[in-house]
Amino acid sequence: MYELLAPVAKDMDQLEATLAAPDSAERVRKIGAALEATAGRVSDATQLVGTDEERLALQKIYRGVVAARSIVLNLHELRQERH
Repeated sequence: MYELLAPVAKDMDQLEATLAAPDSAERVRKIGAALEATAGRVSDATQLVGTDEERLALQKIYRGVVAARSIVLNLHELRQERH
């Protein structure tokens, strides 16, 4: 479910450097796409679980992944406006 994040893990781990990089737009686009696709997989998994507890846990993860995508995109936009 989370394997799509592996190719962008280093850029997410070093987000400040990623945002400052000359190719930040492309790198942020890839991070955003990976987070969006992961959120979709989590959402799909939410429909398949058997218990309310599992469903609630996956819903929290989904909201967290969606929030992470929004934060990364907003930080990139703010940095672009300042430079």
